[in-house]
Formats: sequence, C-alpha cells, structure tokens
Amino acid sequence: MIKIKNYCIYYNHRDGKYYLDKSYPHKKNKKCPYKEFDLADDNHRTVATGTLDVCIIVLPGAQVDRNPTDTQTTIPNRVRREIAAANRIWQRRENGRLVQGVRFNVVRSFVYLENISGIVSNAENFPTRENSHMTMVQAMLRTGRAVCPNADVYVFYMNGNRFGPINSDYSSTVAITYNSFPIIIMTNASTSDYLLAHELGHFMFITNRFNRTADPEPFSTTDRNHNRTPTNLMFPSPDSWPPVPDITADQIYKALNSRVFYD
Repeated sequence: MIKIKNYCIYYNHRDGKYYLDKSYPHKKNKKCPYKEFDLADDNHRTVATGTLDVCIIVLPGAQVDRNPTDTQTTIPNRVRREIAAANRIWQRRENGRLVQGVRFNVVRSFVYLENISGIVSNAENFPTRENSHMTMVQAMLRTGRAVCPNADVYVFYMNGNRFGPINSDYSSTVAITYNSFPIIIMTNASTSDYLLAHELGHFMFITNRFNRTADPEPFSTTDRNHNRTPTNLMFPSPDSWPPVPDITADQIYKALNSRVFYD
C-alpha cells in the first residue's frame, strides 16, 4: 500500500529549538502547535481565485523526465504534467474562463546535478532521528529560499521510491507535506500526475487562515487531513484513485481560504 503523510514541526520558544512530532495527526484531538492562531471572524470575503507561487528543486537521481537539451532551469516534463494536473483539478471554469480556484505558478525550477551539502538526495535515507531530521528540513528550507526567495511553497523532487523506512504495516510513504514548513517532498514512486495536486491540497488546508485545517469530509476522527471517498483527490492512498480523481466545491472553497492568498 502507498501512503501519504503529514509531519508536524513546531518551534518551542522556551528552549529555542524545533521539534518533530510524527504522531500528528494520528493522535485524537492532538493539534499542531504551529497552527495556534486565533482568527475567529471572517472579516473578509473568501476570494474567488488565488495564485500559489511554487518553487521546484530537483535533487540528483530524481526521475523527472528531463530532455537531453534541458538546462538546469528548464522545467522538467514530469513537473509540467503535475503542475498542469494541479491547475486542472483545483480550478472551476466556465466557457474557458476561470471562475473559482487556484492557479499554481512555477516561479523557478532548478535541477541540482551534484549533492547539496547537508541534504540527502535519496529520500529513502532521510534521517528519522528528531534532531537529524530537523537539521535536514532546515537545510532544505534554506536551499529553497536561496533559489526562490519569494515562493509560497518549495517542492523537492528526490531520488528513491519512498520517504524514509518502510512503515510498520509494510506500507511506504511516497510523498509528504510538512505542517509547519512550506516544504513538499516527492519521490520517484509517484503513480499519478495528481499526487502533487494532493500535496498542494494539504498545504492549502493546513495554512487555513481560520485554523480549520480538516478536509470538509474527513477520512476518520484520527485522520482529518484526508477525505473519506476513495475516488477523491484527498483520499489517503492514491492506489484508489481513478485516472482523474474527484474534487468537491467545498474543497476548492477551503483551499481558497489559505492565508497565503490574504497576506
């Protein structure tokens, strides 16, 4: 089985350190401290459309379908397909005109031909120990901001067919979105062009401006980040998706309430 995860990373102001909480969202009623904002009232109407600026970073060994003549700044074919899929599914159009939804704009794409100091290129070797994991994520964020200082989210394509070790139930994680950093990690094991759209959905939901981060139709009481319908884009396992997953109007509305669109 293929799974998709979210990790909560939070900052403790008392000791000045970051901490990784892998239990989130699996523990009932457990909240990520990063999302403790008090925005009680919707003083602004929800926007009809929004643009999310995406920075693409490709690490050595990532399978992104590059052409022989591509430069390091050419957007790889796989990325083009996945961004196009995200734009199709998160938008509602009438007579060819966008009337509601999110535009995903690649502000820059950069392919690293050599390993980056402090960052593993193979996602299977991503460290699991808290301190090492945090150090790696922070190095990735610094790298992303050096490539695209003003991006909303950084998508790293990495070598390997899973993220970290195989899970205790023998499943594997093929992509993750961090709850506290604007980072998405994609591996070589993606079986759908819509997997990035799924991860971008997580990013928009967890950055909800009113901290209502759950999917409109949650998968379960212990996993409120995913949708309960197997054909839906936000269902936790892409193995169940049809070639083109479903999405609901409520999910698009929820995505448009990401605070990214209101800064």
